[in-house]
Order: sequence, then structure tokens, then C-alpha cells
Amino acid sequence: MKFPNDFTKHHVPHLVIECAKWWRSVLAAQGGSCSLVPRIFQDPDIWVDVSTIWGIGIMVSHRWAAWCLLDGWKSGGRDIGWAKSITLELAVLWVVQESLSDSEVKVRGDNTGIIGEFAKGCSQNVPHNDCIHWISSLLIPHNITILLVYVPSAVNRVDPVSHGILVPPHLRLNCSFVLPVELSIFLHRV
Repeated sequence: MKFPNDFTKHHVPHLVIECAKWWRSVLAAQGGSCSLVPRIFQDPDIWVDVSTIWGIGIMVSHRWAAWCLLDGWKSGGRDIGWAKSITLELAVLWVVQESLSDSEVKVRGDNTGIIGEFAKGCSQNVPHNDCIHWISSLLIPHNITILLVYVPSAVNRVDPVSHGILVPPHLRLNCSFVLPVELSIFLHRV
């Protein structure tokens, strides 16, 4: 519809080529399969939040983890939605670290936009899509799905942590996972 005639040359956008390469590598991987093992519902009491003023907070039960957002994070299409996506990615890294395989894991957060994008599996924003791809590539090998549940900001238990109000150090959450390089340049663990 958008081309003036049948002889106009069509070019595939760069991002489509990159996505096709990613799918080719996923489909070419040895042992790639979809597990038929039933998933067990687990609620480890995970809460996620971000504040552009300070950073990212994750809480599991009463244990907390926090990362400051570093200068330069808000560029290249990265915005508050990207930062909220990253909170989910960090929570998923913790879930994988804890070997919660063959599970549907409940995660609470206060951003309906990210919940919707994750449910659809895509976004109009390229950095958000990159995050969704990364999260999916973490979840699939472990047969994990995430059940994202909306909670209003006023009752989000990790809200103070994402604003730099940290609870006692002895309640720090064990996050022994290594941050992906793409994130390590924008985050500092507190």
C-alpha cells in the first residue's frame, strides 16, 4: 500500500534481519524443545519497582536488592518503560538463579504497560523488545512462565527501595547472578 508502484524496490529493515538471525540461532540450538512437564505455580512473593530518580528495587518476601541507574541510561530509546522492563529481567535472573524450573512464578509490579507488552511478547520500542527477547531466552530453557500481577504503586512493597530507602543490610537478597553486559553499563548494585 505504501509503495507508489509494483516496481519499487523493497528493503527489509535492519531490525527484522536481526530478529530473523536471533530466531535462526534459537532454532538451530541443539536440544531445543518445548518441555511438556507441567508447571507448578509458585509465589515466592516477588515485588518489582523502578524510580527514575534513584533506581531499581526487587523484593522477595522481606529480602531486598537494589541497583542505581547510572548516567546515560536514558538514551537510545531507553526510557522509564525500559527501566521497568529491566526490573522484570532482574527478577527473572533471580528466579533462574534459584532453580525454580518447571514453574509459573508470580511477580508483582505497578506498570500496566510492561505487563501488557510482556503478555503480547512485543513492543513498539526496540529496547523494550530486546528486553522481552532476553527474558524469554532465560525462561524457555527452564520451562518457566511469569505471571505478572498489577499492584497499585501505593501498595507496592518495594517502592521505598526503588527510591533509595534501603532496609537493613542483613535483609539483602542473594543475587549472585552476573548482569548481562548490556545492563552492567547502566546499573550499579547497591
